[in-house]
Amino acid sequence: MKHERTIRACSIWRALDVVGDVPVLLIMEQAFLGVHGFDEFVTRTGLARSVVNGRLKKLVDEDCLAKKPKKTGRGFHYVLTQKGRDQFPNALMMLRWQHRWEATSRDFQVRLHHATCGAATEPVPVCAHCRAEIDPRAVAWREGPGLVQVVPAYERRRFNGDVGARRPGGRPLVDTMIELFGDRWATLVVRAMFTQINRFDEIQRDTLMATNILTGRLERLVRQGILRTVPYSTHSDRVEYRLTEKGRDLYPVLLALLQWGDRWFADDRGPPLILTHMTCGHDLRMEAACSHCGDEINLSNSRFQINDNAAGPVSA
Repeated sequence: MKHERTIRACSIWRALDVVGDVPVLLIMEQAFLGVHGFDEFVTRTGLARSVVNGRLKKLVDEDCLAKKPKKTGRGFHYVLTQKGRDQFPNALMMLRWQHRWEATSRDFQVRLHHATCGAATEPVPVCAHCRAEIDPRAVAWREGPGLVQVVPAYERRRFNGDVGARRPGGRPLVDTMIELFGDRWATLVVRAMFTQINRFDEIQRDTLMATNILTGRLERLVRQGILRTVPYSTHSDRVEYRLTEKGRDLYPVLLALLQWGDRWFADDRGPPLILTHMTCGHDLRMEAACSHCGDEINLSNSRFQINDNAAGPVSA
């Protein structure tokens, strides 16, 4: 009998089954900006109508969006469900990273306003218990009761467009993040780094990626400044991969994915991983806090303003 190889299916892996896809992330970004109609999703994402149709169906099937008849006229619109709204912290952490590392690389700026205090803000990943900003080096993890081994089924997902390209109706607010986390393989490599899996053969065993795919993702992450190589032998080709400061700052995005996966995909046994915030000693739960007042930022109490360097501010 053939023995099938397995990988650990943590909540990040399960979340990526749904959102580890560039078109899905482009559509969810627009949903957070208040887009509801099929034609507007097509215009603002720049995706083919067939791609938008397929991904909207997937998001409805996954209960991230609900398809509802329009109150006036024919057709349907798409509204966020609670499961979809719960992805908003992930979007905020992506925006935070892009602001910190690529603030001057685009021809527009995104400002987030917190309605609770009325100030322009930056989302800060804080511990819900002690309110301290989360540093991944102050987080310990252990296997939880829900950790299982699964046979991976990597669905082919191809996207040949330019995520950062100008579009008639809008541009992605977090294009680099959508490119990275829309590639499940690259995200799993970054996940491995945060669990002290640093060598090529170890990462390959952890993910069961084909060697050519893993080689390509590692080269790209090094080129992007997210990983760096460290020799561990006198042989020049034997290296470990380590997170740079830029790469370490991806932790809140992974943590948001983990928490979303824990809430919506963990079974009755409990979460696959348990995180402890060593700063306060409590189980870690991240909140996106306002940098001005410290209160939590959510979809209901925030709005975006896009400042085009050429045309001035546009609310979204």
